[in-house]
Amino acid sequence: MGGSFEGDLVRPLGLVSLYFGYAEAEVNLLLTMLQDSGVTIDIPSGAPLGQRLTEFASVVKGMAGSGAAEVLGLLEQSKPLIDRRNALMHASILAKGRVVPNDRAKSEFEVTPDQLEALAEQVFNWKERLNAAVQKRLLPELRRKAGNGT
Repeated sequence: MGGSFEGDLVRPLGLVSLYFGYAEAEVNLLLTMLQDSGVTIDIPSGAPLGQRLTEFASVVKGMAGSGAAEVLGLLEQSKPLIDRRNALMHASILAKGRVVPNDRAKSEFEVTPDQLEALAEQVFNWKERLNAAVQKRLLPELRRKAGNGT
């Protein structure tokens, strides 16, 4: 997209929100797939994304294999993305990208359309990599172990 918004913060912020929505839906789907594979996961689907990812990680930590290690790494990569999203969504975004957090203990910062576009792309790419790691590596490992009785 690179610069296609010419100073407009609203559209790229909308992309951040949209892509995080896709990521949340993907996480819910992947958690359901794990449950369908016999993995016990005890978290409501309406829990905040950070809580769902924490539970996801705690379940995967008990698993062995390269798929589990890859998924854990990807779950760890989600933390700065969520922190950045939360900083933006729980703030007032003013003219010229001035971000004033609603929590007065947090500092103001600035954001550009390019930074918002980059965050949206990072979130989208992260959810795609997580999907691939779970479906192509972790779930097959679980199925193999279940088939071997281990």
